[in-house]
Amino acid sequence: MKAAILALLLMALGVCQAEPLRVGLESQDYLPYYRALPGKPAEGYAIALLQRFAIDQGLALELEALPINRLHRNLQTTDRLMLVFPDNPAWSRQLKGDARLYYSRPIIRIVDGSLVLREHLGRGIDAVRRLGTVRGFTPEAWQDRLRDGQVHLVEASDIGALVRMLLRLRIDAIYANPEVLHHYLDANTNLGGDRLLLDPELPLAKTAFHASSLKHPEILEAFDRFLIEQSEELAQLRRQHGLACGPSDLAEEYPACQQPDAAP
Repeated sequence: MKAAILALLLMALGVCQAEPLRVGLESQDYLPYYRALPGKPAEGYAIALLQRFAIDQGLALELEALPINRLHRNLQTTDRLMLVFPDNPAWSRQLKGDARLYYSRPIIRIVDGSLVLREHLGRGIDAVRRLGTVRGFTPEAWQDRLRDGQVHLVEASDIGALVRMLLRLRIDAIYANPEVLHHYLDANTNLGGDRLLLDPELPLAKTAFHASSLKHPEILEAFDRFLIEQSEELAQLRRQHGLACGPSDLAEEYPACQQPDAAP
């Protein structure tokens, strides 16, 4: 009888102590969206969003930063990771192989574009012969010109190296997310906020960060409901992280940019 009671208590305890939400993050510095580096606390808008979702679900959040190849290998070969973030159905197809992954709705919408020196704004696409980007980052919007040899791709290890090359005129434009680039400039340089500008006449591409899962579509369904139900709170969160009114924010379904009231 005592053994039966003990078993029931242990079962009840197991129900109360829900399994933590374990999320694998691609290891990189992509502030203000997120920074996830091994051995360091993760931070940024996406991390705050994941924390709010975990609280909404009554779960503890465990984050693990990994290189992208290990991230997908761990997702497919172990039960440790429940979700991967950020992900996209079009990314890392070779790493994913034949795995059938489930995806959330867009969590963060991203606009990647071409940034130039202020004095070079509006020169047109033919003025860009050397395009800089971070190594491993695919400049989707420029693929035709890169393939035809009209533009030469110059890769660097980080945003800082690209900024230095642009200032020295070793490249003509940087293909990057403008919010990430301007965050770097504000945090690490004395350059003015308008020294490098997104040129609307040059190629840009719109994409989105999703969460993916191999075995937990029910978590992604809950995530989708959370994103819809908490849209106003998440817009406020983007404002707190300096993402309001940028090109990516304006691509959101519910932008954080507070437009002034129209004149009567």
